[in-house]
Amino acid sequence: MTSSDVISPSELQKQRITELAIPLLSFGSPLAGVLSWKLGFEIDFQYFAIGCLIASCLLAYLAWIRPKKDIVALSTPIYAIIFFVVPTDFTAGLTLQLLYAVSITLLLIRLKYRFGTSHTAVSLGKELAAPLKIYTGQTCDALSGIVPDAAHQAAIVISQFAQGEYRHVALVAGAASDQPAGVPALVRAFAIVHEHALILEQSLPRPDPFQVFLPEDEDLLANPAHPEYSEDRKFDAQLDNALLLLFSAAWHGAESDRPYLLSCQDFLLKLFA
Repeated sequence: MTSSDVISPSELQKQRITELAIPLLSFGSPLAGVLSWKLGFEIDFQYFAIGCLIASCLLAYLAWIRPKKDIVALSTPIYAIIFFVVPTDFTAGLTLQLLYAVSITLLLIRLKYRFGTSHTAVSLGKELAAPLKIYTGQTCDALSGIVPDAAHQAAIVISQFAQGEYRHVALVAGAASDQPAGVPALVRAFAIVHEHALILEQSLPRPDPFQVFLPEDEDLLANPAHPEYSEDRKFDAQLDNALLLLFSAAWHGAESDRPYLLSCQDFLLKLFA
């Protein structure tokens, strides 16, 4: 896992402080202007727009550090300059600044819940949930020969797939499927995830035929496909098994990546259903 793929707890805390500063600055600055006028200091209300401008720059920064860029949030400093460069009287200035504060606060909420955090947050102090702990224990011996580079690539694939970064997943998994992994089933797992990531990224229909595990891989699979499954369910089962197998491989072969793998538990537990 590279430093560009994850975010440490301290960095996550800094981002939360930055997020909190945006509404505080954007609303606090015009309210400070109101207080100043009430105290008899009739300063040009245009100058109190500095809080909105700084908040816009902070919002643009938060948008910039995310894998998926929000163009609207990135452009807010430009709009702040356009809106507040012209001097205004008290009423017009206060109204415009408060409306702007509401707008960038809504953009912050949109950025946070639609575009996620900047990469993967490290989750410390946790243990594997029971289903994952059992599965990784069952596959430990079979994965003892994994190549360390393949294990690290598996950790990246899991982390990025959990975030919906399918283009990055396709690149990493595609490259890994062309390299020896030490365990043949892992090569097939990378190939399966590569195929699914491309389909999800490009909204393509299910291919026929599609990548599958071989019969000799069945002992490594968490949820082997049943004969009565439909073709669509069999297709989905290949992905579920591939992701869980790559998780186990990363867990055993790349211990330094375990904190990042732990942060993906909620996503992986759904694959057992």
